[in-house]
Amino acid sequence: MNKDDIRKKIDLLLKESNELRYKDSKRAIEISNHAFNLCQDIDYILGEKVANLYKAHCYYNIGENDKVLPLVLDSLQYSVKEGFCDLEWMAYNLLGIVFFHLGDIERSMDFYDKAQVVAKEIDLGKIYHIDVTSQKSMVLTLNNIAENYKLLKQYREALNYCETVYNIDTQFDYSLTRGLILLSLGEIYYLLGDYENANCLSYKALQYLNKYNYNIAKADTYKLMALISWKKGIYKNADKYFHISMKLNDIESVPNYKVDALISYSEYLKEQERTTEALKVLTNACDLSIQYNLPEKVSKISLMLSIFYGQLGEYKNAFEYTKLHHEYEEEYNKLYYKNIVNSLNIKRKMQEIEKENNAIIEKNKTLQIQREALQILVEKISIISKLGQKITATLDKDALMENLYSSIKSFMNLSYFAIALYDEENSMINYIYVMDREKKIKQESLSINGDQTFAEKCIKNRELIVINNTHKEFTQYIDQKTYDYLIKLDNNAELNSLIFCPLIVNTKVIGIITIQSEEKDAFTPYHIEMVKSLSSYAAIAINNTLKSMELERLNEVLVSLAEKDKLTGIANRRRFDNYIDYIWYYSIQKGNSIALMIIDIDYFKEYNDNFGHLEGDKCITTIANALDNLNNKQYFVARYGGDEFMVVLPKYSIGDAVKLGEEIETKMEELNISHKFSKVSDRVTLSIGVASVIPDENITIKELITKADNALYIAKKQGRNQVAYI
Repeated sequence: MNKDDIRKKIDLLLKESNELRYKDSKRAIEISNHAFNLCQDIDYILGEKVANLYKAHCYYNIGENDKVLPLVLDSLQYSVKEGFCDLEWMAYNLLGIVFFHLGDIERSMDFYDKAQVVAKEIDLGKIYHIDVTSQKSMVLTLNNIAENYKLLKQYREALNYCETVYNIDTQFDYSLTRGLILLSLGEIYYLLGDYENANCLSYKALQYLNKYNYNIAKADTYKLMALISWKKGIYKNADKYFHISMKLNDIESVPNYKVDALISYSEYLKEQERTTEALKVLTNACDLSIQYNLPEKVSKISLMLSIFYGQLGEYKNAFEYTKLHHEYEEEYNKLYYKNIVNSLNIKRKMQEIEKENNAIIEKNKTLQIQREALQILVEKISIISKLGQKITATLDKDALMENLYSSIKSFMNLSYFAIALYDEENSMINYIYVMDREKKIKQESLSINGDQTFAEKCIKNRELIVINNTHKEFTQYIDQKTYDYLIKLDNNAELNSLIFCPLIVNTKVIGIITIQSEEKDAFTPYHIEMVKSLSSYAAIAINNTLKSMELERLNEVLVSLAEKDKLTGIANRRRFDNYIDYIWYYSIQKGNSIALMIIDIDYFKEYNDNFGHLEGDKCITTIANALDNLNNKQYFVARYGGDEFMVVLPKYSIGDAVKLGEEIETKMEELNISHKFSKVSDRVTLSIGVASVIPDENITIKELITKADNALYIAKKQGRNQVAYI
C-alpha cells in the first residue's frame, strides 16, 4: 500500500472515530489508536494530532482523566501553530469540560472564553472538519458555560445562556447540539421547579438524541424524566425511567454522571421507604466511585451511608462508612492540591501556546480584525460577569482585595469596606482588608464569644444583613446596649447604611464582606443583588487564594529542603548547578568576570578513618559554616560532595579570588582543628584551586570547572595547604 492509500485509510478511520465519540468511546479509542500508528508510519503529523484529540475526548467520556490532558495539550499546541481553528476550539472546549468536572470553575471559564474567541474565527480560518461552523461551535461552548452556572446554582444565569443556544439551535432542527440543548434546558427548568416545562423538554430531548445518535446523553435524559416523575408523584414511571437510565449508564456514560444517577435513585428509594434497595444502590455508587477514583464522590456517599445506617441503628456499619468518609476526604484534599499544581503547569503550557498564537495573529490582519470585533462583543457582557471574572483572575491576595474593592466601588457609593476571615476554631473574625473613606487601615480582630454583633449574626445565621437606616433598623439584629457599645468602639456613628454578606464555599462560611455608607437608604435592590452575586465569586477567589498561598509556602519549603545539604545546611550540588547556570548567562549579558574556587580538605580520609565518621561530619560542618560566614559575603558557597566545596565569585578577578582563598587559609588556622594524621600539618588544612574567566559563547561552565580543578591538582602536587590558580 503506497503513501496516498495509507493517507486515505487514515482519513476514513478518523472520520469513523469522530462519529463514534458520542456513541461508543472505547471503540473510538481503538480506531484512533490504529489511525495514530498508521500516521506515524508515514509521518502524517496532522493525523496524529487529530487522533490524539479524539482519544482525549473519549478518555474523558470513560473517566480516564489522567490520559486526557497530555493528549489535548499536545493537539492544542499543534493546532495553534498550524492555524486549525476548529481543532483549537475543540481543545479549549474539552479543557473547559475537564476542569468543570475537576471543580475548578475559574479555569473552566477561562478555557470557555478562549473557545468562544476561536469559534468566531472558524468560518474565516483554516479548518480540518468541513462540517464545523462558528455558529455550531459557539452554541456548544455557550451550553457548557450554562453548566458552570448551574453548578454554581446560578440557575437564572444558566437559563439565559441555554435560551440563547435554544433559539439558535431551533433554526437547525437542534442538529448543532445534537439535541443536547433540550436536555440542558429541561434540567434547568427542573431545578427551578417548573416540572411541566422540564417534562416536555426531556421527552423532546430523547427524540432528538435518538435522531442524532447521541447515546452518551440518553442516560441523563432518562434520569431527568425519573426525577420529574418522582416530583409529580408518578412513582411507577419514576421506577421505570431510573432503571432505563441505569442500563444505559452500564453501556456508555461519563463516570461522574453514572454515580450521580445512582445517588438520585437511592434518594428516591429511601423516600419510598424501600430501605434495602436504597442501601444497595448507594453502596453500588460508593463502590463505583472507588473504582473510578473519584475521592470527592466516595467522601460524600460514604457520609450518606454512615448517616443512613445510623438512622437504622446499625452503628457498626455506620462507623465503617464514617472511617471511609474521613479517609477519602483526606484523599480529596490531596487531589485538590494536585489539581492546583496541574493547573499551574497547564497555565505555563498555555502561556507558551498563546505566545505562538499571538505571533500568528500578528502576521494575519484578517484574524486580528475578527479578534478585535469579538472583543467588542465580549465587552457587552453583563456587568456582573465582567466583575466576577476580574476578581477571580488572580491568586495574589493583595491584588484580589484591591480588585474586590474597586469592583464594588464601581457600581455603588460606599464609605467603609472590609473583608474578614472567620476562624471557627478560635471564634475570631480576622480582618484582612479594610478601606475607610478611601484610606487603607488596619482593624483589630474581633472575638465572637461576647456580645452579639452584626458580623457574628451574619456568620452564625449564614444570612445577608442589609440595613438602610442604622438607627431605626438595628433592633432586628442586636440590642440597644450592644449597638451603643459598637458605636463607641468603632467611632463610626455616622455610618447609616450597612451590608454584611457571608462568604460561603461548599456550605462552609469562610468569612464576610461588609459595605457601609454614611448615606441613609444607600443600597437599592440592584446593589444588594450585585453584592450577593459578587460574594459568590469573592468566596471562591479568596478560598482559592488562601489555598494557593499555602501551597506556595509548602513548595518553597520543599524547594529549600531539596537544595540544601542535609549535613551542613549550606547549598548542595543541585543548588550549585542552578546558581552557576544563572550567574553564567547573566555575566555573558553584562560582560562580567566569574571566578571559581574548588576547596578540598587535606588528608580528610585519614581524619575520617582515625577519628570516626561523626568527627568527620563535625569537621566538614565546621568548615562549611566558616566558608558561609566570612565577612565578605559577595560569593556563593556549596558542598559539592564528600569533603569538597565550591565557591562561585561573581565579578571577581583572579587576583581578588586568590586573595579570598588566602583569607580562607588564614581562617582555617584560626579554627585550629587538630589532625595529627595529616602529612602537612598537625591541624586540618585546605588545598584551594582558583580559576577566573569572562564568559562568552565560546567558553563553557564545564571548562571553568576543569580549570579550577586543574589548579586544585597543582595545589596538591605542590604540597597541599595552599592556594593555586590558573
